[in-house]
Amino acid sequence: MDMSWDQIATLAQLVTGAATLAVAVFLWSQLKVQHRDSERDFAFANETKQQDLFASWYSDESACNLLWKAYNSYESLSPEEVHRFRLMYQQMYLHQLNAWRLKRDGDDLRRWRLQWERILGSPGQRRYLEEFGRPIVELDPGLKEFVEEIYQELESQAV
Repeated sequence: MDMSWDQIATLAQLVTGAATLAVAVFLWSQLKVQHRDSERDFAFANETKQQDLFASWYSDESACNLLWKAYNSYESLSPEEVHRFRLMYQQMYLHQLNAWRLKRDGDDLRRWRLQWERILGSPGQRRYLEEFGRPIVELDPGLKEFVEEIYQELESQAV
């Protein structure tokens, strides 16, 4: 079977096209893996920063005392204390928002429920949500709905 130069060129183009497609599919799969790894690394970094934030709060006596006062006697906070508490909790809420968006626990919300029950556990913590926290959780409609449900449950138990 003799092949003309045109047939050889056509065959070479087909082989080159198939090889290019195979390389593109391989590179696409590698990008997906790299993206998953990047999301995992970001989730881990977010979790680590949040743990470091909490550790810094509880290792600093003035921060720890401020949290205790805010949780249990929010109305007695001075304007400066409200400001400091707001800044502390704002960082924590932003970490929660990032973790929620990353679906840290997939579709399993048990850990989230436990965590938000603790975040909103005292009257002062719920005042933060009322006064400052809602605009943060409203950035994600699913998080807003989830947090509001827990908030309503805790508020109804407090009555």
